[in-house]
Amino acid sequence: MIVTLAGHVDHGKTSIVHALTGTDTDRLAEEKERGLTIDLGFAYSDLGGHRIGFVDVPGHHRFIHNMVAGVASMQHALLVIAADDGVMPQTREHLQILSLLGLKRGTIALSKIDRVSDLEVNNRRDEIKTFVEGSFLETANIIAVSSEDGQGIDVLRDALATAAAQHSSERQLPREFRLAVDRSFSTRGVGTVVTGTVVEGQCAVDDQLVLGSDATPVRVRNLHVQNRPASKAEFGDRTAMNLVGVDAEKVQRGDWITKNTVRLPTSNVTIQLSVLRDFPRTVRHRSPVHIYHATSHHLGRVALLESNAADPGSEQLADLLVESEMHVKVGDSLIIRDHDLGRTMGGGLVIALDEPSARRRSPARLDMLIRLQSASIQQDPDESLLDMCRHRPVHFDRFRRSWNLTKSDAERLRNLPPLTFKNDFVLHDEYLTTQTSAFTETLEEHHRRVSDSEGIELESLATLVGQPMDASRIVLACAVDDGTIKLKGGRYALAHHHANVPLAVVALFEKVQPLLDQTQPPSSGDLAKQLGIPLSKLEKEMPSLAKFRLCIQISTNRYYLPDQIAQLTQTAIDLAEHDDFTVRAFRDSTGVGRNIVIEILEYFDRKGFTRRNGDLRQIVGTADQVLT
Repeated sequence: MIVTLAGHVDHGKTSIVHALTGTDTDRLAEEKERGLTIDLGFAYSDLGGHRIGFVDVPGHHRFIHNMVAGVASMQHALLVIAADDGVMPQTREHLQILSLLGLKRGTIALSKIDRVSDLEVNNRRDEIKTFVEGSFLETANIIAVSSEDGQGIDVLRDALATAAAQHSSERQLPREFRLAVDRSFSTRGVGTVVTGTVVEGQCAVDDQLVLGSDATPVRVRNLHVQNRPASKAEFGDRTAMNLVGVDAEKVQRGDWITKNTVRLPTSNVTIQLSVLRDFPRTVRHRSPVHIYHATSHHLGRVALLESNAADPGSEQLADLLVESEMHVKVGDSLIIRDHDLGRTMGGGLVIALDEPSARRRSPARLDMLIRLQSASIQQDPDESLLDMCRHRPVHFDRFRRSWNLTKSDAERLRNLPPLTFKNDFVLHDEYLTTQTSAFTETLEEHHRRVSDSEGIELESLATLVGQPMDASRIVLACAVDDGTIKLKGGRYALAHHHANVPLAVVALFEKVQPLLDQTQPPSSGDLAKQLGIPLSKLEKEMPSLAKFRLCIQISTNRYYLPDQIAQLTQTAIDLAEHDDFTVRAFRDSTGVGRNIVIEILEYFDRKGFTRRNGDLRQIVGTADQVLT
């Protein structure tokens, strides 16, 4: 178990840790000189058969950013309140921060009782009970202690040992490994060492991980957990990792160690903002803020979504407009501090990442975010995915990363009954049915009005239906798969639709078809001469043959019949079975002249069927691509 100390400056946090562990956590020269904790301090002890780590945090308001870096939701809070001072400003702010970060359990140490009378100790107890009423510490033990003469230290030690026994039975959700880095240094003969708290998941020696900041790959050479050698580190552990593959100078406080499969840096974060009751003013839309997430700090603005102002004590959905990428996951807790006042404004629960924000306050978006809010509070990725899929296709891998899901948990989501997977996206069947109906109705109307049309291109069809192009592409791909809609020549049409080819186009095709039906069809110029019509007239009419897929235009002045292109495509496939092929090999296999072979292969390249690499070509697409 990890115990995080909290409380006002000079209330005795560091002295209590020393009394419990024998360790002076003030390691910096400036801390010893000033008698003031500035940065995080760490100590460890075995209490009642349990290994307990202590994180000593600064109490001074100027170092609140360091205090936040030492707190994680799974920790046990030890709130220290001096008997001679009572509840002070940072006592109040620290308790607010602990609550906002989601701590559930804790103990209260009433320190420095050697300086006051028994009556004053009892009065302080009553004051503290009133102070913590309604908080997660409402039922916490209040243990009177003195670091000077040792009064109550054994009682406090026993209380923490009991809490550690209860803590060891807690279970975590199935999540991938994440460690929030608070220190990085290099040790002679060891190399790079980073320390931090395991926020989720577990890792073991020899695991391959990455830095969150830039995905630099690292290997875990050795581990220490609660200051002892270990083969693995788990959720909640205070951990030191000896890493191979990165210099210590590159890893800074605020970075993360995680798996590359779940790394997802983002600057698009949606939260449930909770404003503190005692915040002295109304929060305005786009207020500048400091954002604290685990050990990281970001600057940004808070874009309110439900109104232009949030009163003290209120909650509201908000987007964070951050200046640097964050490594948050859904369900993470943030601390939001006002930029101008330099005090805590409130907290934020992350409910979504990368939610489209073009119409930030649209009713549809707000309705979905309210649903996601409930799912994130309940830590329910199933409901979150279902809600998102009811509104649009969801990129499944990004969703998995946003929740930090394990591979097995992600596979379980794939089996949810109402979901359809297409490529990298997932759609709710309700959404798919509704959108497919909208597309089919639009196409029916188009076919009725323009009977000679082959169909509608994606951009136009998406506009007519009023859906984004990316979402439309996925829905239409599903409709093509199930045979409801067909895609031909870049145009979508109902599966049963056949365009009425105008008589003039049919007449032209009957003229040119015999002339094109040869190994090496003539150019448009030669074709015009053979037909005895002006080239300019033929150039205007020939595209109509391509429109109805009676011919395929491979270059500005050359057309092929579809069957010929199909044969040439098969030739390329046969050649590629052995190896990548050259222009010469394709020429020899087809009997077509070199210049025309180049036109054909460049057409294949444009269609994505082949890819040129120097003098060689390889097959990278499918035969269908060259016929559409």
